[in-house]
Order: sequence, then C-alpha cells, then structure tokens
Amino acid sequence: MTRRASGVLGVTTLVSADHLLSHVYLLAFPPLFPLIAGTFDVSVTRLAVSVTLIYAAQFLCQVPAGELVDRVGGKRAVVAGLAVTAASIVAAGFATTYLHVLVCAFLSGVGQSPFHPGNYALLDAAGDADREGKQFSVHSFGGFVGFAAAPVLTTGIAALADWRTALVVVGAVGLVYAGVLAVALAPVHRRALRAVNAAGPSDDDAGRGSLFASVGLLTRPLVAGMFAFFLLVTLADTGLQTYTTAFAVEHLSLSTVVGNTALTALLGVTAVTVLIGGWLADRYDAFAIIVVGLSWTALVLGASVAFDLGRTAFVAVWAVAGAGFGVSLPARDRITNALSGTEDTGKSFGLVYTGLPIGGAVAPVVLGAVITRFSYLDAVVAIAGCFFLGAVVVAAMRRRR
Repeated sequence: MTRRASGVLGVTTLVSADHLLSHVYLLAFPPLFPLIAGTFDVSVTRLAVSVTLIYAAQFLCQVPAGELVDRVGGKRAVVAGLAVTAASIVAAGFATTYLHVLVCAFLSGVGQSPFHPGNYALLDAAGDADREGKQFSVHSFGGFVGFAAAPVLTTGIAALADWRTALVVVGAVGLVYAGVLAVALAPVHRRALRAVNAAGPSDDDAGRGSLFASVGLLTRPLVAGMFAFFLLVTLADTGLQTYTTAFAVEHLSLSTVVGNTALTALLGVTAVTVLIGGWLADRYDAFAIIVVGLSWTALVLGASVAFDLGRTAFVAVWAVAGAGFGVSLPARDRITNALSGTEDTGKSFGLVYTGLPIGGAVAPVVLGAVITRFSYLDAVVAIAGCFFLGAVVVAAMRRRR
C-alpha cells in the first residue's frame, strides 16, 4: 500500500494544488460569459449574478464549514468540498437554462466554503512553527496561479470545442483530484484532533462543542481584529481587480490593453512577493511585516493620484504597489493560525476568512458608488485608504497581543 503524505512537503504540495483548483473554479464562469449569454439569450450582466451567488454561498457556509472541519478533520471537509465544487462545474456544462447555471454556481460556492478552514487546518497539523510562513506562502501562491490559469484554460478549451466542454473538462479535473486527495493525503488534522481530545478538556474548552461556537471567537479582540482586517484588505484588493482597467481608460485615457497589463503586473508581483513574504514571516514579527507591507501599498497608490501617469509609469506603479500586499499575506495567515489551538483552527480560519466573500461582494458596489458620485481618482484614494486602515488595525492588534 502506498504511504500517504503526512509530512510538511507532501501535505503542503497536495493542499496548495487544491487551493489552485479552488481559484480556477472561482473564475470558471466569467471568461465564458459571452458564450453562455449567447446560448441562453441573456445579458452578461445577468450572468454576472452567478459570481455574486458563489460568494454569497461562501459567506453563508464558511462558518459552518469551519465547525465541520474541527469535528471531522480537514481532509474529509476539503475532499468533500472539492468534489461538490467540481461536480457543480461539470453540471453547469449540461445546463439547459439560465437558472440552471445560477443553481450550479451557488452549489459551487457551497463546495468552496471548506477550502480555507480545511486547508489551513491541514497545513497547521502537518507543519511546525519554524516553517509555517513558507507553507502559507506556497499555499497562497497556488491560489494566484489558479486565478491566472482559469481564463486561459476555459477560453482555450472553449475555442477548441465549446463552453460546455470547457466546464465539463475543467470540472472533471477537480473530481479526479478529489480522488487523489482522498487516497494520497493522510488525515493529519484528524489525528491532531484526536490527540487533543485524548489529553482531556482544558479550562478554555467550555462551549467549544456547542453549535456555531465560532461566533464566540469574535469576543476575542485579536480574532475580531483579523476579521476587520480581512474585510478591509479584500475591499481594496477586489476594488483594484474590478476597476484598474476602467481607471486606465476613463481617467488616464489609456487603452484597455494597458489597464489589463497593469493589473497583470500587480497580480504577478503579488504572487512572487508572497513567496518572499513566507521567508520573512518565519524570521520577523508578523504584525510588523503587515503594517509595513500594507502601508507601502497604500502610500504608493495614494501618491500616484498626484501625478498624471503615462503608460509605462502606470504599469510600474501598480507593480510596485503589489509588492507590499504580497509580502503581507503569509504573515496574515501566521497571525490567524496563532489565534487558536488545534481544536479551533477550522473555526478561526472559517470565521476570519468570511471577510473575503463579504469584501468581494461589497467592493464593486461601494467603489462603484464612489466613482459615480465623485471620480475614479477618488476610488483609488479609497482603495489606498482601505489598505492603510488594514495596517492600522494590525498595528492596534500588535499592541494588544
């Protein structure tokens, strides 16, 4: 019988590949919107509701998913989540109506909900404190690769066949990989839970077995602070992803190609500096890394509004801004992981990561209102402000730890 992965390298590799696929599925639908819209005679705007439903499902299910992780183990939750998400993408390829596409999108979001609490619980159980930052950086890097790969995969397959084939093929890959995880990954988190339970209850265990004990974690100032941090930074990050190209065209009078290049530069530099951030997070104070990193991003973006940026300068500024954000991500995960014990890892990540779907859903609306009422320039200032407020929240947490 093949030995299942239980060490740092094996678990990190398997879990990071799972994270890559989860991000592919988050972007599986949007690149195909024009093709799907033509099939069902609906507008792209109406199809965009599918993205809202994915994030809504994550918001509704991620806290319960964190509870589930701490009851059945990270492996079971992640394998089941990947299977549900992948099956939903496959089913969307056979959709006969616009409503079927929306239902499949919502179900894929339900399947997405265990990924963050489950993956981080597995990384925590398999790793050690000295290499934690590197593990988290590889995991985050996998997610960025998934975002970059999704449009290429789906549109490439659709060009060779059609959008239905693209969804079926991409979804089938996830079903196969769910089987790989089930066979190749050891239940390291479940073993850790058993060890904790065998040691007997501690003075802090009261209420941990109750339904939605995650909510009680919000009474801890550091947990509440990380939730606020995730919300603010996701507002800013989603805002950049949503409006960078429009900012280039409408405010700077540049082309959409330049806008997309700037966004690619920002995401590319972020992905690379995530790996650097993992090395830093294992050696230096995680709170300080985030404060410096996000302050840098806020400063670069905020200062950029004072200049009339040309094509090259715009791409360069966005790339430089991405560096601070990327460096902060592994430190962010180290802090979140330190907020709770092994028995609460799923709850902790499930709760604070709820800030991501909330921020992702709210950012386009709030920043769109800023643009409508004021200007694109003010929206960039607001984005810089969100990054800076995230740094302020972490600085306050550092004083209270």
